[in-house]
Amino acid sequence: MLCARRKRGRSRGLHLVLGIALIALSIGCGVGAYAFGAAMYRDLLALDLESMRMGATVGFLTAIVVFAQATSRRLERAETDLLLTTVTTREFVVGIGLAVYSRVALPWLAPVCSGAVGFAIGVRSPATAAAIVVAVSGFLALAAVVSAVGVFAWGLVPARVTVLVRQRSVLRYVLIGVGGLIASVVAGGGLPPFDRVAEIARRAPIAWLVDLGLIAVPEIDTVSRRGLGALVVLAVGIPGGVIAAVAIADRVLGEEADAAELTAGSRSLVGDGLSRRLFGRYVSRPALTVARKRWVQEWRVSVAFFGMICFPLFGLTGITLYTSTVRDVPPLALVSIGFVCATGVGQGFGSEVLGAEYPVLPMTLTSASGREFVRGTVLAAVAVGAPPTALLTLGAGLVGSVGVLEAVLITVASVAWCCCSAAVATALGMDVRYRDIYPMPYPFTSAMIYGEIGRASFIRLGLIGVALAAVCLPAVVASVPAVTEAATAVLGVPAPLVRSAAVLLTIGIALAVSRAAIDRAVESYAEYTLR
Repeated sequence: MLCARRKRGRSRGLHLVLGIALIALSIGCGVGAYAFGAAMYRDLLALDLESMRMGATVGFLTAIVVFAQATSRRLERAETDLLLTTVTTREFVVGIGLAVYSRVALPWLAPVCSGAVGFAIGVRSPATAAAIVVAVSGFLALAAVVSAVGVFAWGLVPARVTVLVRQRSVLRYVLIGVGGLIASVVAGGGLPPFDRVAEIARRAPIAWLVDLGLIAVPEIDTVSRRGLGALVVLAVGIPGGVIAAVAIADRVLGEEADAAELTAGSRSLVGDGLSRRLFGRYVSRPALTVARKRWVQEWRVSVAFFGMICFPLFGLTGITLYTSTVRDVPPLALVSIGFVCATGVGQGFGSEVLGAEYPVLPMTLTSASGREFVRGTVLAAVAVGAPPTALLTLGAGLVGSVGVLEAVLITVASVAWCCCSAAVATALGMDVRYRDIYPMPYPFTSAMIYGEIGRASFIRLGLIGVALAAVCLPAVVASVPAVTEAATAVLGVPAPLVRSAAVLLTIGIALAVSRAAIDRAVESYAEYTLR
């Protein structure tokens, strides 16, 4: 019932073409594997078992991600409540698993079997074909089971972190980006424990499947106990994983959770709360209400999420690669970290300030003054973006070669840059015309948001970065070693003092630009028309 169903929109001709391509691929794999095996039998080629073991571990982790995505899509399409009235939870979980396995892995077993037979004939060892098929099919089955356990376990996430549930489609790509950042640094040899990580990957139990698949080849020096251990891993891991998946699914699907509880999250915008205790003495109630409203919007559908993540992710990748190369966090890198993060804060919260208010923009324009609206928007951005920016900047500064006082000063400057970026972005965002705002899909989700479509929005993002770069220019120039040395020689003062003076100047410029940008945004708000 759950295992096989023809996809809509695929004609018989397409199925025929895919079938022919699969047959051709299988034949090619068989011929290529035979040639490779024959060359090994004649001692013309040799296998690098250590690299194959590490590749098996990496491939297993990749397979888990692929199976998890396929399982999630299958569960989203399944009528769970209806099916559970006719089948047990165990049958449901097993059916979902078989459906995913048949869709993702089953088509590739034909080339695998063909390659295994060809390789076995080439090395003159018939038992090798069965060993390779068992190892590969068990490898994929274990990955499917582990992914199912993870997908069902995700349902146990407490309701207090439902923001992660709502943003899981976006977080998936953010985690991939962060993983790519770490992988790029590790691949470049920038992290000292790279050899240790590679050794762990080669010795992981899942890597034993390489020894299992090649255990019958006399020309390859495999470890027999690892091959037998791989059989134990499959024999215990697959049934144990199925039992765990069924138990977790029974708990998740058996709970009659109210779906509205996961998505509503209604809260007061004017009552007492943490924000009132933190900012009530310094910010007026209307401005705090505007900030609270924006926080609630971001909690439900985070429009600012991409702006605060995408640009800093790319920028921090380059900075991390540079610092891992020089084995230090120099002042220029520290200033760059603060600049990149502050730019993301402004791009996220201020660039589409009118798009975030679009559904209730007429009411907002008539109920809130321009200064309160702009101050509330800047407060919302700084309160969310400044803490992680400051922590990241201060942490990098304490790790690097700059002194503690200089690191603290640059951290303070990064907070000022966040305020400046948010103010400039809000001023630029207030210039968007009402008729240029359209509904658009929120990336990787089915939610709809509002924003400006076309190149104008991208130009605005660039202008935010350019404006903040001009503000940070004194600190950037003073952090260049050649400039610092020249200033030290001319003025006769220590290099840290030169850099600190430039940072203080940047803080003053940032505050002045922030005030001017806020005044400009208030004027645009007062003159804004709905046409």
